[in-house]
Amino acid sequence: MRFRLAFLISCLATNVFAVGPQFWRVRTAEDFLTGDVEGFSVTSRGELRPGPSLKKLASFTDPFVLAQVAAPNGDRFFGTGNDGKLYRLRGSEMKLIYTAPEPEIYALAFNGGALYVGTSPNGKIYRVDPNEGKGTVFYDPKQAYIWALAFLPDGDLAVATGVEGKLFRVNSRGEGKLVFDSPETHLRSLAVKRDGTLLVGGSGKGRIYEVRADGAAHALYDSSLNEISSIYVDSNGMGWAAGASNVLPTSAPQKPQQPKPGTQQSTPSATTSSGTPGGETKKEETGNVEVSFSFDESTTAATQGGSGELYRINPDGFVETVRKFEREMIYAISGGSNGSILLSTGPQGRIYQFHSGEIALMASVPEKQVVSISTGGDETLITTTNSGAVYRLDGALTSKAEFRSAAKDVERFSKFGHYRIEGNDIDNGRLAVAFRSGNTRTPDATWSPWSAALTASQGPIDAPAGRYLQWKLTMPKPASDLSVDTVTVAFVNRNVAPVIDALTVQDPAVVYITGSYPPSPQVVEATNPDENGIFTSLDNPREKNDPGKKVFRKGYRTVTWRAHDDNGDSLRYTLAFRPKGTDRWLRLRDNIDETSLNFDTSQLPDGTYQIRLMASDVIDNPENPLTDSKEAVEFQVDNTPPAITSTISGDEVLIHVRDRMSPIGRVEYSADAQKWIRLTPMDGIGDSPDETYRLKRNTVQGKFVIVRAVDAFYNVGTASIDVR
Repeated sequence: MRFRLAFLISCLATNVFAVGPQFWRVRTAEDFLTGDVEGFSVTSRGELRPGPSLKKLASFTDPFVLAQVAAPNGDRFFGTGNDGKLYRLRGSEMKLIYTAPEPEIYALAFNGGALYVGTSPNGKIYRVDPNEGKGTVFYDPKQAYIWALAFLPDGDLAVATGVEGKLFRVNSRGEGKLVFDSPETHLRSLAVKRDGTLLVGGSGKGRIYEVRADGAAHALYDSSLNEISSIYVDSNGMGWAAGASNVLPTSAPQKPQQPKPGTQQSTPSATTSSGTPGGETKKEETGNVEVSFSFDESTTAATQGGSGELYRINPDGFVETVRKFEREMIYAISGGSNGSILLSTGPQGRIYQFHSGEIALMASVPEKQVVSISTGGDETLITTTNSGAVYRLDGALTSKAEFRSAAKDVERFSKFGHYRIEGNDIDNGRLAVAFRSGNTRTPDATWSPWSAALTASQGPIDAPAGRYLQWKLTMPKPASDLSVDTVTVAFVNRNVAPVIDALTVQDPAVVYITGSYPPSPQVVEATNPDENGIFTSLDNPREKNDPGKKVFRKGYRTVTWRAHDDNGDSLRYTLAFRPKGTDRWLRLRDNIDETSLNFDTSQLPDGTYQIRLMASDVIDNPENPLTDSKEAVEFQVDNTPPAITSTISGDEVLIHVRDRMSPIGRVEYSADAQKWIRLTPMDGIGDSPDETYRLKRNTVQGKFVIVRAVDAFYNVGTASIDVR
């Protein structure tokens, strides 16, 4: 008995989910990019592969690492906010060497053994000794923001500023001049071509400008986005630019209340990768500073409306869009291997490689905003915000990787079946997959824990039934040739009953005819009554979802309905009828998939009847179908024509029309077989089964008079009147 009970429960549980299986497949680059990628890379062909090694070199107490530059000897320098600190990375040692009076360092440049530091707001350009950390004012452009610095072939320094959108040229003696007063609010980015021509990116109007050595400037491109966040010229002389939808401040900020010391050589506030990670992000603000980066880690580009575009600037000045990012913004561009370029983005903390028209995800970081990227020799360094950090991207493959899919909404409470992973070199324990499920849109503590990691390329999913599912891949045994092409997950929605939304009996004699009827001859034929019982129908040529053309045929009634099934199951319908006041339902039609039916009621006695409709998902759930029904929708059958009598009263002929079931619709008379003339009831409105009409006696006396009456069911009664 115990065995039989367990078996029954098992069958019932299975039948509850007995609808058609569905499959969730992740197999394109776009599919994989919707997940969280750490240690894996995503190729343009839609492969998930082991990514390059990404090592954190330093963490900062400073919340924002905004700029970086390399010295010829391999030293790296980093500018931060909100305390205007400058750090030097020499080997594995990170050291604070200088603190500017201003709170933000957005621009760094190195030339002639000296470091040049551009500060904001109300900032200046400082010349800093890279070894001693001593700094002096090199140039003051009298501008609120200094966004970019670039040295020209003749040794002059180009300076891009805001909020007046001016470009300055400063010689080695610190003497500057205005070379381009742009219509932009900010000049956001700079790059130098081989001949000394400058490519300049604006913010406000979002244009790319070319500025020659003699100061002549013209616009190369007017972006649909409002900021050119970065410009880069590769080793082949090709220019690259990033458009972003950010909005920089449109007015000058207030000056800081109290300037900070100009030089500081105390213990650095950054720690190397061998030390303790940096402390908490500072909350204080210095001045009313706004920047182009999204510093709120919880804010997504989608909620900000953030988007980005990558442009190629050809040597002849032609600019073309080569890639669009719907939910990400490009913050910086640098050179990569084999003629590729690297892009750093937010708000998902990703580094992309673009080569030969194809883009691949190389790596990602948890800080979510990668605001600068620089390649020197064989290493690439990136800096982040939220919080500040420096990472090195190496050529070696990572030894640890994890990919988490997006949480899949399977739309209904569902049971999960089998998974299948397709790819190369994924067996022998090199790749593992785990699953978890829940009923909230975002995974949280209410979800099931991650299942045990499975190394088989296919098998059952160990996750309880739910509305949402997520899976993750790890590499217990990294392999350089490993690649994942497709991950397929099967699930089946819990079966729910169909729902009948509406059931209507149309007015008497209304029939819908579809275009399936032949154009000629124009004869509407009823189907053979022997096929479906006593009721003939005009429905055979009907298309299931075509309402058809409205026509009229005496004696016919049309039933229409709407129903839906949340599982998407195919529905079949059964119609029954009964005389009102009785208990027994009689078959009208079984197992039809149309949503209307017309039938000839001339086979029924006059009276009031009721319709019942039943909807079933039996086609997709043959073992345990679910149904919905709607009944007691009434309709009348009236096959008896009106009765007509007449009497003479003085100078008038009174015509009495009576009907057993329905109101009198129209009454007309004809004298001596001439045209029909409409009569109006004596009470002024024809709305009852008993109406009286009158004619002037002298208008019909001695003539052959016929009276015709039509009731609401199109039954026609006629009578002749003899007035002598």
